[in-house]
Amino acid sequence: MNYLFENLDKIKDVVLEAPFGLIFDVDGTIAEIAPTAEAVKVAPAVKEHLASLVPRLPLVSAISGRLIKVLRELVGVDGVVYNGNHGLEKWVSGRVEVRPEVQPYVAKIQAAIKELGPVLQPRGVRFEDKGAGLVFHYRTLPDREEVREAILQAISRSPAAQPFNIDKARTVIELRPPLEISKGSVLRELIEGYNLKSAVYLGDDVADIGAFNVMRELSKSGEFAGLALGVIGEETPPDVAESVDFVLRGVNEVAAFLGWLVETIPPGSN
Repeated sequence: MNYLFENLDKIKDVVLEAPFGLIFDVDGTIAEIAPTAEAVKVAPAVKEHLASLVPRLPLVSAISGRLIKVLRELVGVDGVVYNGNHGLEKWVSGRVEVRPEVQPYVAKIQAAIKELGPVLQPRGVRFEDKGAGLVFHYRTLPDREEVREAILQAISRSPAAQPFNIDKARTVIELRPPLEISKGSVLRELIEGYNLKSAVYLGDDVADIGAFNVMRELSKSGEFAGLALGVIGEETPPDVAESVDFVLRGVNEVAAFLGWLVETIPPGSN
């Protein structure tokens, strides 16, 4: 693995190639994983660095699995371009905009909740209804591996769950609509929509691999300089480290990297 802080000269060449964009996941990337989703916090230093970068860059953007209303409150920095629910919704002109192709799956998620609730909720699995998606939380349970298998088995036996894709992240499982919308597709839209010549994407989990792949694919053209940066910890799936250009060792190093960006990118440079 290539360690980011041992390659800052290479990183600097990219971030000074204007217009440059900073795009990142949230949980496990700019915020430490917590026992529950509600307990996750973004450190004040991270917020301060992001607030400093927003006026310097054409794009500072969060792409998260969280809903926009939660995401905006969690990050809490004006000027960040927010993309929630893996790109199924975004914050536009002061309101949440949900992609129209998502709507048919809302009723199907309710049917899945009705089928799976009596099976999984008595085992302590917490359901997070995301409109067109459903997350099963089991991090706080003592027998996590057993519960994980029970969730997957219940999904396989549920007719209502069959239309959905299954995302297997760290201690959560998610049902997502089978649409060609993902962190990777949103990243591509942002890079093209903001006419970026360079960018970095930071992520920590399997849901970020699509974005890592897009970043590396676009960089092959020679007309765009992008870097996929993986935030690595004890629970990080091996596929994440194999999909990135450089790694950071935890959220604290992400904060340090953001501070380095503030020092490296002068005001008005983009």
